[in-house]
Amino acid sequence: MQKPDPRDAPSSPPIAIGDFVRLRRDEPGDFVTTRAGDWGQVTRVNRNATLDLMLAGYCRPRTTPQPRATSIPLSIVERCDAFGRPPQETPRRRVWGTGEA
Repeated sequence: MQKPDPRDAPSSPPIAIGDFVRLRRDEPGDFVTTRAGDWGQVTRVNRNATLDLMLAGYCRPRTTPQPRATSIPLSIVERCDAFGRPPQETPRRRVWGTGEA
């Protein structure tokens, strides 16, 4: 079992099968199969706070022998859209009369 890394942040809403996610940092461990920036669609959410991904064809070469990544910790992924773009930040509201954002 992998130990939680203090640099990791917990996922806000639960991630479900069919969601698109991207890795915020490289997969931990000696045998690294995914790197920061890789993204894909969730195929399985495991009870031990890990998930399985079907990697998108755009983040890996076409000849890659491993199109899936398994047992990726939830703490190192973030939601993304169907094109692999990270989520948009919540826009700040203007404070009336100050001219600041």
